[in-house]
Amino acid sequence: MGGGSNVLIGDKGVRGLTVKISNFKFQISNLTNIEVGAGLPLSLLLDKCVENSLTGLEFMAGIPGTVGGAVRGNSGAWQKNFSDRIIKVKVLTPSGEIEEIDKKDCLFAYRESRFKKSGDIILEAEIALEKAEGQEIKKRIKVFLEKRACQPKEPSAGCVFVNPKPLSAGQMIDQCGLKGKSFGGAKVSEEHANFIVNTGGARAVEVVSLIELVKKAVKEKFNIDLQEEIVRVGEF
Repeated sequence: MGGGSNVLIGDKGVRGLTVKISNFKFQISNLTNIEVGAGLPLSLLLDKCVENSLTGLEFMAGIPGTVGGAVRGNSGAWQKNFSDRIIKVKVLTPSGEIEEIDKKDCLFAYRESRFKKSGDIILEAEIALEKAEGQEIKKRIKVFLEKRACQPKEPSAGCVFVNPKPLSAGQMIDQCGLKGKSFGGAKVSEEHANFIVNTGGARAVEVVSLIELVKKAVKEKFNIDLQEEIVRVGEF
């Protein structure tokens, strides 16, 4: 586990051991390259970039979670991806070996990477940035945060579906008239339809019911099969 964003835990819990990565490493390896731990929150990563006058990740402002999660899901926004800045990734393999994987072998794609299937545990990432004035970086971060003002403030697992490029999942769900649709404490956000928010006491099974309803509606109206960005973990 990283920060728990984009994860839906089943109501019956998880049979097994859950490991939370707490590696907060931030080390400048040369003038502009940094080595960062998988457990470092993205918000703290940006703070440290400002402190050290390093630019290139401002577009990640407002995205919850950690470096490890951002690598695994190739997080991003505004036509930019975390993988744009990655040089290599250090992992613990299922066989217990520590390996460094070059970017070209990470198989990055839109919200995808090899790590979704390989079973590797992400430990660190090396990232390439550039130098800039700290105040200019702050200004750019503020702009991206303002762009995110339309996103819901209620608890959620983040964006539920991957955007079927060049279309927007949120816009399609909205056009299906599903904003505000609810099951129990789970509701399709009225601010951004690609979020399912917890209005209080929502169960995972209620979120899943909404997900299936949305998929069916979008398939019927647009003949598009929405793919989930969130990961279901445990027993439902």
